[in-house]
Amino acid sequence: MRRRIAPGDYRGSYKDEIRPDDLIIMCDGMTGAAGFMDLDEGILESLWRLSLETDLGLVADIRRIPLSQADIDRSNADDINPYEQPMEGRIYIAHPASEYHLREDVRVIGYLTDDRKCIIKNGDRISYLRSRGEEKEKGHE
Repeated sequence: MRRRIAPGDYRGSYKDEIRPDDLIIMCDGMTGAAGFMDLDEGILESLWRLSLETDLGLVADIRRIPLSQADIDRSNADDINPYEQPMEGRIYIAHPASEYHLREDVRVIGYLTDDRKCIIKNGDRISYLRSRGEEKEKGHE
């Protein structure tokens, strides 16, 4: 079950109206982005929060999310999913007509949808994203 987030609780920053078909990208820094979300709670939790805060769904391809060898080594040492560990950096939202494609370091990892479902693709496998916080709350009910 999705819950509403009050604007005061937003963790992302959005300067433009975010809409379906906007792209979710990862890069070293982007000026002119419609918005961004920090990755300090891990990429999966950040994607979930992005969906909550924009009130949109998303489709993301987990194979397009860049992980460094240091990220993988740290997650193996801590025995956690590398996509759930805190990371430095941000995910950005770019309008499809932006000039993001002119940069070599930009990786499009997904796009926003209007159905409020958070879909993570891994090849032919599709899963639906839920917040770690929701899973913890469910376990205590």
